[in-house]
Amino acid sequence: MKHTGRGSGPDGLAYPGSSGINVIVIGLGYAGVTAAIECHRKGHKVVIYEQSPGVSTLGDMIGLSPNSARIIAKWDDGKIHEKIIPHAGQYTENNIHKHDTGEVVFSQPMSGYSSFEGYLAPRPLLMRLFAEYCQKLGIPIFFNQRVSEVFEDENEAGIILEGSSTKVKADCVLACDGVHSRARGLITGYQDRPYPTGYAAYRAWYDAGLVRDNPKLQFLFTGDNDKMEVFIGPNMHAIYGTCAQQKLVMWTVTHLDTIDVTESWTQPGRIEDAMKYIKGWDPRIHEVIKHTPPNQCFDHKLAWRDPLPRWTSTHKRLIVLGDAAHPFLPTSGQGAGQAIEDCATVAVCLELAGKKRVPLGLQVCEKLRYARASLAQRMGIETREMWHKTDWELVKSNPDTVSMPNPGWLFSHSPQQYAYDEFDIAAHAIETGAAYVPTNIPPPEINHRISDYKEEGGRKLFNGTATLQAKI
Repeated sequence: MKHTGRGSGPDGLAYPGSSGINVIVIGLGYAGVTAAIECHRKGHKVVIYEQSPGVSTLGDMIGLSPNSARIIAKWDDGKIHEKIIPHAGQYTENNIHKHDTGEVVFSQPMSGYSSFEGYLAPRPLLMRLFAEYCQKLGIPIFFNQRVSEVFEDENEAGIILEGSSTKVKADCVLACDGVHSRARGLITGYQDRPYPTGYAAYRAWYDAGLVRDNPKLQFLFTGDNDKMEVFIGPNMHAIYGTCAQQKLVMWTVTHLDTIDVTESWTQPGRIEDAMKYIKGWDPRIHEVIKHTPPNQCFDHKLAWRDPLPRWTSTHKRLIVLGDAAHPFLPTSGQGAGQAIEDCATVAVCLELAGKKRVPLGLQVCEKLRYARASLAQRMGIETREMWHKTDWELVKSNPDTVSMPNPGWLFSHSPQQYAYDEFDIAAHAIETGAAYVPTNIPPPEINHRISDYKEEGGRKLFNGTATLQAKI
């Protein structure tokens, strides 16, 4: 669709710095890197502060469904998309098994992942690609910089770095600092802490070359497509499969949290401990796990924070985005995807609001995103409950109850187009106190878990070179 309204449009670029808006981004995760790139694309001047010493190389696989992948596919005139493809999985189905017998109870088409409309790829590799693109754009990234305080008034916002009394000021602050976000305190009025969900997950991936010739693991390499196999049992589920067109093997075991692991990817996991949890389960899972190199397994506590009543601060110059606003369970498949939607949206909202109305821009972003992120978040909780507390009699008559949904309302959405279309409507609601009714989620009477997404039949996610447009 050709954009004819205000701003640079969903596929367009504004001249660098043309908006006059200065943005501070806290955190260099998937939210932070997207916020920085998208703000740059929409003409804002942006800088990132990250507490770690460098780009994180930890983690296993990350899934970015088409709703978020179509944002990334525009970057660098489609070159980032082309760099991802050799490392992304190509899937046609997700087989869901009973944990002990291995029986397939439901074979779910993986619409959106068979032709690279969505990405399932190694988390560290994608993070490195995105951070390198930030640097190519000339976006400053300051590592080893922990934010100790966030402040704002009617005219500006900013941060104070640990060990310094100097204030770093901007027009707004985008807090993309994850589930441990300190910025939430400026919104809630108190510094809350994440708490455990009661579950933890062993996660790992390794080079398929280590096991490709193993006769007991040939089930991983039959056919041309990657594999995705889910096993569900009491209070637990396990997943194994391949990725990167059968060049990688990956697995995860989500279990009741009985060991005091930290809320960090850096906690090493013991393969023998993971094996104990799946005692009596299908032997194929054991075969995949036991060949994992010792340094490739992590045990990760799944932490949670209660949903915030709002994402913006008192003066509306700070907004929390991604996990800082709405942490997701892995069973949603949408944690990073919704963070990317948040950050593409806020860049558009700031562009359309302009420098004199930055607080309105952040408020509109919240209006456009809050209900959608909340519903996607809820789906992850629903899926975990269905997998861990399965009603097997119900599954016999309705096997799709254990599916991991790929609904059209979620996968087909273009958050950038939606922001351009809805900005004035949401802004009017804010300014007049009227209700805003989002149209990026299904109405309550419609089943939000229906798997009705249809792939685009080979249509490229990125449809040509982005046009550089002046700020309007």
